[in-house]
Amino acid sequence: MLIKEVCEKCRLTKKAIEYYESKNLIHPQILENGYRNYSDSDISALKEISVLRKCGISIADIAEILISSNKPAALAKCKYITELRMQRLNDIQKCMDSLIANYDVNREFDYLQTHDADLYTVKEKLVFAFPGNYGLYVSMHFGRFLNGTIETEKQRKAYDAIVQYLDHVDVYLPSELSEFLELLFNASEKIDALKMEEEINGKMHKMLADTDCYLERNREEIERYIEFKSSDEYQNSDAGKIQRYMLDFQKESGYQEVLIANMKILSPAYAEYLKKVEAANDIMLKKFPKAKDMYELN
Repeated sequence: MLIKEVCEKCRLTKKAIEYYESKNLIHPQILENGYRNYSDSDISALKEISVLRKCGISIADIAEILISSNKPAALAKCKYITELRMQRLNDIQKCMDSLIANYDVNREFDYLQTHDADLYTVKEKLVFAFPGNYGLYVSMHFGRFLNGTIETEKQRKAYDAIVQYLDHVDVYLPSELSEFLELLFNASEKIDALKMEEEINGKMHKMLADTDCYLERNREEIERYIEFKSSDEYQNSDAGKIQRYMLDFQKESGYQEVLIANMKILSPAYAEYLKKVEAANDIMLKKFPKAKDMYELN
């Protein structure tokens, strides 16, 4: 079935269908003429996606539901998270109503200090703790794994250790590199930066789904990328300088021992993701030994 008929059957725009394909939610057959041939399973998936999206469920959660062997249970988990968010919004509105009725900041400050673990996601808490580019960078790097709230004492201790680490670690960038990061994250460039992060995450998802096939399918592109990252042009660029700085910083600052170790406790999803990345890295280094020099790996 071609896309025009699919649009009519599923009441979706062509752009929406193309977007869901880019997110690996559907897998139409690509014909010799380049057209997509959508199967009955693609149609069923698109109808399912349409219903779930209208329920306010995120693309990431929909991806999990589509492949789940127990879809009602997967959906119940999403409903629970939605209920938590609704409760957070209700509590925030109560706070605002209290301030409107009586602008007692000390009272609301004390209330929020004792309830913020329930009111805000870990991602939101980190952005509040570190306003500006620093918090934005941390949020962009880890944020997709931190959309839940702190639920256990072990997670709370891990979060406190992360905040302590981030607040006291000695991060120094030369002025020209600081200016480069400012340009990357200023208001006019922020959307592009977020798009770039989304594209990188999309490529990572495809690679982790089937590392061997992905690496072989993209062998020429990967070899060009490794060659560029190893070139004098890249090494002398602002991006190259930042990469070298971050590699040195991670080796010397306790990055792995403190930040990553506690991030895995805070987010089981991140811990699982890291296992997949490490396995994929092993496969990549066997296929592309030069990548070891690119990241100064031993």
